Amino acid sequence: MSVDAFFENLSLAQAGAKFTPDVQAAAANINVDVLKAAVQTVLAGGDDAKVDGELAAALKAGFEFATKLVKMLGKEPGQTELLAFYKYFKRARNETPAEPSFYQIESKYKYNAWKEISHISDQKAQALYIQEVNKAIETYGTRD
Repeated sequence: MSVDAFFENLSLAQAGAKFTPDVQAAAANINVDVLKAAVQTVLAGGDDAKVDGELAAALKAGFEFATKLVKMLGKEPGQTELLAFYKYFKRARNETPAEPSFYQIESKYKYNAWKEISHISDQKAQALYIQEVNKAIETYGTRD
């Protein structure tokens, strides 16, 4: 799957043409070509896909930029999209959510979503998070 909308917004942020200084700063030092290669490599691989060195650093920086960019969406995403962001974010950061009690319905949905993908590598989760942000940009656009 293509992530062209994500990379277009990355270029706009790097040029200072759009977004807040915080988002622009997150984009500043990302090598777009290396990030593209990292995302393509990890998405093409299996659940345990990983990259090393410069590719790993670019993927992590791209993920951090994506976490800032998601806050710039033109409209609030739906519950399904928010759940996807949550599970990939948690897995990308190697965070394990606490298992909720029976009565914590919302927390149970979040935990179960995370549990579905808890076996994938953190870098696969970073690439999938970028892919989800790309889909959201295509659906909702971004604001300045």
